[in-house]
Amino acid sequence: MNKWYVIRRILYTIFIFVIVMTLNFFIPRIGVEDPAERYYPPQGGMSDQEYAIIKQMTRAQYGFDVSTWQQYLRYVRNLLHGDLGTSFQAGSPKVADLIFQRLPWTLVLSVSSLLIGVCCGLLFGTWAAFHRGGAADTVLMNASVVTTALPSFFLALILALYMGFEWEWFPAYTDPGLAAEFDWSPAAIARVAHNAALPVLSMSIGSIVSYAQSTRNSVIAVANEEFVLTARAKGMKRRTVMYRHVLRNAMLPIVTNFGMSISGLIGGAVVIEQIFNWNGMGTLFLNANNTNDYPLMMGIMLFLSAFTLIANLITDLCYGLLDPRVTAGGGRR
Repeated sequence: MNKWYVIRRILYTIFIFVIVMTLNFFIPRIGVEDPAERYYPPQGGMSDQEYAIIKQMTRAQYGFDVSTWQQYLRYVRNLLHGDLGTSFQAGSPKVADLIFQRLPWTLVLSVSSLLIGVCCGLLFGTWAAFHRGGAADTVLMNASVVTTALPSFFLALILALYMGFEWEWFPAYTDPGLAAEFDWSPAAIARVAHNAALPVLSMSIGSIVSYAQSTRNSVIAVANEEFVLTARAKGMKRRTVMYRHVLRNAMLPIVTNFGMSISGLIGGAVVIEQIFNWNGMGTLFLNANNTNDYPLMMGIMLFLSAFTLIANLITDLCYGLLDPRVTAGGGRR
């Protein structure tokens, strides 16, 4: 791989991160005259002068006692030291601590649905491509139309209605004590799997169809290339042609799809978490938004942005490994 391609992609990622970091700080403050206003106590019997002192103390407590640009410089300085800030929640917990408490629970849903989608989608898409026009191919085409028209949250509501409430196969709402009582025992792991079944299933259906459709189209396109026809004309076994020539060269669109899936690995489950009352990153962000918890909102958004940028960077580097023709400028030799 061209080292300049790697360096340029890394520098570009850092540049985008700086822009995102700046927007992440200023956008929540747009149109807000006094961010600390909601935290002022009732005036009660205090005089205006006493209440002004209380408000100034409140602003100092939450870091709003200096100009916006000074707050921004303080924010950048703290980030360079790995500090995402302190939440406005009771007890003033660290934002990073709150994020890493909820992150594993979001990953339970996202990683599970991603692995199921990739494995099942690749297998089903490859089978449909090599049996084009057959029953599997027809099912995939119809399923693609349905999942495109129906968003994942609608599928989640249907699954919750029938599998959760009507048939009672799985919990329609997550057990509220699931996170607090988890201890890595087989019983606890089985309990998590049982509660996560419907959220994972609702996220996996669209993922499976998406990967299967992408794999099918890519395999069919590569299978008609001249080098594949030449390999078949030489008498190579069909399985050898499929694995050595077709699938390897059909991986680029699949890698793109996979990179996009990783980019939304954490933030893509917000609505699903709300539907099933799953205590993950999505629920944490909505609670922070409802309470105007600026540090927590900014910390979550910055974390999601950094995760997305790293995922895109890894995808670009994988492109360079799979296709050496990719150059630093993004073109082909």
